[in-house]
Amino acid sequence: MSPFPARPWIFRARVRWVSLHPHAFVVVDADGHGVLTHLGIDTVQLNGEGFELLVNKGDTVTRGQSIVRWDPAGVEAAGKSPICPIVALEATAESLSEVREDGDVKVGDTLFGWQ
Repeated sequence: MSPFPARPWIFRARVRWVSLHPHAFVVVDADGHGVLTHLGIDTVQLNGEGFELLVNKGDTVTRGQSIVRWDPAGVEAAGKSPICPIVALEATAESLSEVREDGDVKVGDTLFGWQ
């Protein structure tokens, strides 16, 4: 799943802890399910410009708490794609449910679940 952001996003998640960089973050829930979100393509080359970390690496965060703020239009203006790959880490196709394969994605929408 790679949602294309239409406006600046603040990412929120229900997680146990977080590992992050300005352009990407991993959240892991209490059951050990990890999800990697990469904010744009090749955005590591921006060296954090246009991204604002709102938590610290290793913090415990809760649903509704902001993790990072970024400006997709600014990323695009810098010549990078604002498409966001979202990866269920160490997951098999059988371990996922309710996988959203296309369509518009809004804040709070389910992209996939764990079985």
